Amino acid sequence: MENLKDPLIHLVAEIPFFDCFKKEEINLLLDAGTWMKFIPETRIVTQGEIDLRMFVLIQGHAEVVLHDKTLAVLNVGDIFGEFGLMGAPRMAHVETQTDCLLLSFDADQLNSLPLELQIKFLRQILFATFARLQKINHWDWLRRHPRKDS
Repeated sequence: MENLKDPLIHLVAEIPFFDCFKKEEINLLLDAGTWMKFIPETRIVTQGEIDLRMFVLIQGHAEVVLHDKTLAVLNVGDIFGEFGLMGAPRMAHVETQTDCLLLSFDADQLNSLPLELQIKFLRQILFATFARLQKINHWDWLRRHPRKDS
């Protein structure tokens, strides 16, 4: 008989954030994490709150909103709230646009994992954060240096 968790393992394994993890490691992450479902137009994260959780968007779309302005659209595989793991206040709201399925991790859940898996997980967070910063820097550079067509 197939393990009841196998469909979830396959679902999560398709998410780029988890592509470096072995099946056994994903299984441990699923045991440590918390599944959350949201309907459209639900606030997941509130600016200014302190919440020691980070999220991986497994299904759906959400928006990062600051002062009623959309800063980013989050899609399947995106992570958000990772600074919350360090106790930092939330910098913006995150609101669902569609039905969303998320896998959340708080600091205690991550600390319960084997050290090698913790390091691997934190490394993935760093890669995702660096990629986001590179994209922001690129957009900022393009905004400051508009292309001059001849």
